[in-house]
Amino acid sequence: MVNDRGKIKWTSLMLPEHVEMLQQMGRDIGKAKPPIMDEQQLEELEQKMRYIQVGKTKAKMLYRKGPNVEHASGIVTGLKQFEQYLLLDTKNSLYPIRIPFDHIIDITFQ
Repeated sequence: MVNDRGKIKWTSLMLPEHVEMLQQMGRDIGKAKPPIMDEQQLEELEQKMRYIQVGKTKAKMLYRKGPNVEHASGIVTGLKQFEQYLLLDTKNSLYPIRIPFDHIIDITFQ
């Protein structure tokens, strides 16, 4: 006789669709969707980009890096209009951070 101390043991029964859905939810956790910016927010961001003086402007950037949203602060060392990116020199990195224009969410000047 098996002594299970009165507990009934169940095996988990899951449909393949449920397993796929749970795996997808696990992959999506921590991923940030890009914010939807209206025309006024884009105009404001564009005005801030015009204000930047290379080598003199201290800025704090909020930007997307892959699925995550990150922030960095430092001096803008390069602004490449044709290639559509800027270079931000921070104290923590050896090389300037290259941030594409379309990944920038917000800029604040210090």
